[in-house]
Amino acid sequence: MDRRNFLLAGCKACAAMAALPTIASLESCSSTKAAAMAVENGVVTVPMSMLVNGSAVVNANGVADKILVTKNASGEYKALVLNCTHKGGPVKQKGTELSCSWHGSKFDLNGAVVNGPAKDPLKSYPVEVAGENLKVKVA
Repeated sequence: MDRRNFLLAGCKACAAMAALPTIASLESCSSTKAAAMAVENGVVTVPMSMLVNGSAVVNANGVADKILVTKNASGEYKALVLNCTHKGGPVKQKGTELSCSWHGSKFDLNGAVVNGPAKDPLKSYPVEVAGENLKVKVA
């Protein structure tokens, strides 16, 4: 390899390494698809059929943050606010983990902190099973 090709290859490698963090951070800008749901008397009714792979993201009218409705390993339903308790960043589900792209806080599907800097668990709403629906009390 001559000097020119060596320098060209080196510049391409440096450019790729410099672009990698930017490309990786774009995933945090993508929006989570959430089903718009009405709130009636402070309750959001979520059909169990909406839960794909055990969870669904809900955008309840009049509620500022998205809500993750999920069924945990013990069969209990949870409704977690997808807003990090550290600095208010958006939280997204990745498999069985919830993570904040702002500072790296991680939570389990019960909302408990797995990895900081967040110290407090995710806010949750009470969930009641009503036939084939889940009633999430948001007010």
